[in-house]
Amino acid sequence: MMDRPRSAPGASSALGKLAGFVIAVVVLAGIYVGYQALQVLFPPNTYETALLATVADTVDADGVLLFDEVYVPGGGTLGYLAADGERVSAGAAVAENYSSPEQAGLRQQLTSLNDQIELLQRSQNTTATQLDSLKKERASALYDMMDALDGSAYDETAQGEENYILAQNKLWVITGEVSDFSAQIASLTEQSAQVQAQLGEPTQITAPQTGYFIRSSASGRLNAGADDILALNTTDLQAYLNSDPELPLDGCAGKIVSGFAWRYVGLCSAKEGEKLLGDNGKPLTRSVKIKFPGQMETPLKASVSEVAIDEATGLARFVITCEIINGDVLRLNRAGAQIIVDETTGLRVPIDAIHYLKEDGTESETQGENYIPGVYVKYGNLARFCKIDPVDNDHPLVTDGEYRIVMPSSSDKTKTVSEVRLYDEIIVSGQNLYDGKLL
Repeated sequence: MMDRPRSAPGASSALGKLAGFVIAVVVLAGIYVGYQALQVLFPPNTYETALLATVADTVDADGVLLFDEVYVPGGGTLGYLAADGERVSAGAAVAENYSSPEQAGLRQQLTSLNDQIELLQRSQNTTATQLDSLKKERASALYDMMDALDGSAYDETAQGEENYILAQNKLWVITGEVSDFSAQIASLTEQSAQVQAQLGEPTQITAPQTGYFIRSSASGRLNAGADDILALNTTDLQAYLNSDPELPLDGCAGKIVSGFAWRYVGLCSAKEGEKLLGDNGKPLTRSVKIKFPGQMETPLKASVSEVAIDEATGLARFVITCEIINGDVLRLNRAGAQIIVDETTGLRVPIDAIHYLKEDGTESETQGENYIPGVYVKYGNLARFCKIDPVDNDHPLVTDGEYRIVMPSSSDKTKTVSEVRLYDEIIVSGQNLYDGKLL
């Protein structure tokens, strides 16, 4: 009788392990497929945090700035004694003419020395009670410098640096690290006198009238007068803007802008120009804001003086009046502007998360006139229905992409019925949501 073939030692064990592995893979695959099916049939809730946002209704335009300005004659090698945007009196020295480049260097050296002397003199005027406030001032100046550098506002960086050094010097005096700065002041004063002697008395250029001074190197001028520009209609203004109307301030040390008001004469699309009109078809009576992207980002309060819609060209011509002046604005002549007509600040709520309840508490598939709008918010492990304001004259529809801006909850229910609070977890999607549902 022949012997039955025998398997190699350990083969049955290996086959058993392989079979077990295959079974485990099949089971896991079944679990995964089942999980995916459940995800399709019963998708999990998704949430989004309610955060504050500001949405601006704006008008983009191209135009020119009109100032009441006179030019300050001067040429050659100039040195400036007044900063851009500085208000000067009639007859005040704003610049000086140098006979050589060496004189210009001496003036810069003298200015630096005198600034250091003034800073040290101010540093000695302090008391021990200012310790905490000076520490805050030093930190604030450091943050201001960092912000200015980040925004490429180098003029503000210099001011922040001065504030930081002043606070640090005063701290040294208070803590006893420095008794006073008399020795340094005496040394700098001696150096200043020596530089002044070398500089001599350069010919000074004075302001012809009181106003704000702007250097010729920082600005230019328009090739037409303000009255002529204001008289242009929509078509002529468009042609003027396309003609490259800005000229350099050749032969001038700078210009002086008098008064506190200036005007912006601009063009925008007819559709956007309608935003500058009120319900009565006349220019808005409420304030707007104007800024110049890429050149001056800080919005300034202004008012709308004129608006003319030209249906034939599809353009609108308008005039904005502003009574706020600074060095950044005074440097501009022709510039693109953005007029902020209205701003709305509220909570960003996903539009997909908004539900409408009927009077009986059941949910409607579409928006109805008397249905209550709201969102479901996660409170602990419960879903709570929180009302938001219906769209009406007091609460106009404001959207930001896929979000709607709603008012946050307030104790003053005459202003809002909204129950949504800052940082609430809004349920964007969920199955069979209802007030009080266990999540």
